Amino acid sequence: TYAYTGIPLIAIMDGIAPQKPKTAAFDRPLDMLVTFTSADGRKAHFSYGELTMVDDSLPVMLAFDRRQVLPTEDKAKSSYTHNLHKENLTGLRLICPADPDTARYLDNVVKITLGEIEVPFAGIPAMKKGEKCSSQSITAVSAKGSAPLSFAGVARTDASSWIRTGHGRGFKGISTASGYSLRETLRKNFPNCGEKNFFLFIACDGYRTLFSGREIFMTEAGRSMMIIDTLDGKKSPSGPMLGPIADYFVDRDVWGLSHIVMLDGVR
Repeated sequence: TYAYTGIPLIAIMDGIAPQKPKTAAFDRPLDMLVTFTSADGRKAHFSYGELTMVDDSLPVMLAFDRRQVLPTEDKAKSSYTHNLHKENLTGLRLICPADPDTARYLDNVVKITLGEIEVPFAGIPAMKKGEKCSSQSITAVSAKGSAPLSFAGVARTDASSWIRTGHGRGFKGISTASGYSLRETLRKNFPNCGEKNFFLFIACDGYRTLFSGREIFMTEAGRSMMIIDTLDGKKSPSGPMLGPIADYFVDRDVWGLSHIVMLDGVR
């Protein structure tokens, strides 16, 4: 166990305004991939949203100081062997406290890259600003083809006192939501999917957001993610909605959800 001091990525990314080409299918960074590279060439991948739209209780951070957390009793302290790292950091260490393991931790991070992830499938909606649309169904898309999304056998779930705040426009209210577990929905429709995949959620008007499989399947925040069909006791007029309930900002909510695209792991 260690105490780290560092810079949360939310503080770094908030000062970066990625400039996409005019031909991009979506004009915001929520569908972008963020890659960290260490001095020895190893990489760790995140979605832009899991670094910027979540709360700051367990932030992904670039740490510059590490101290062991040792037992308080002198006898236990002198013989304590559980901490593998005894020394302080000599560079920037990427740490991900919300992850259940250290697979995405990196020592000596030297580069952060933002890029668009390739979506090698036809028929994916591009963004149409100002379009009012409603989704009547959801299509599941992967390298194996596409098919209507099924909720057969998927557990329903609810969320109450959901505080909804927009990154751009502020407080939107406190809501209740009902729908289907996102984890179970993905497992039902994409057999053998997991933490190595990325998932792109797209609305009928082309609004889109990227999620990592690690965030969905391996974090506590992922446990509460849902596909919402009822908000505040009423059916959504725009159809099904992606609800990452634990996010601080609601910008990753996708109203009128029409496509879920599973992407293989990136390198």
